[in-house]
Amino acid sequence: SKIFTTKIWDTAVFALTYANRVLPPDEIETDEEEAQWFKDRVREFKEIVVRALVESGVSQVKAKEVTVIPVGYHTPTRRMSNPRELFDRLDWFNPFWNSCANHMEENAVIPLLKSQKHR
Repeated sequence: SKIFTTKIWDTAVFALTYANRVLPPDEIETDEEEAQWFKDRVREFKEIVVRALVESGVSQVKAKEVTVIPVGYHTPTRRMSNPRELFDRLDWFNPFWNSCANHMEENAVIPLLKSQKHR
């Protein structure tokens, strides 16, 4: 936080990678229980990120505003044939992309879009 200015936390997005590789405990049986279990894990990771940021000198208010979002790995898993699916959503990519776009500085949006024109 000392190397970067506090402004970096206005544009930061913490991606919880490989979120589609995490498996719920065996005693969870329903889709609703899986979704709730997953949301609870994401909330716990958010709390860990907030604590780490505060310990490094970021204000509590700024740390709580930082986005923490689960994203999956790009290949299917045993449990999910769609690699974009997570336990609480059918598509992790669009919320991730939107979150990143919403946190970008305005002067970075056009270069990003131009870099994607061949996709």
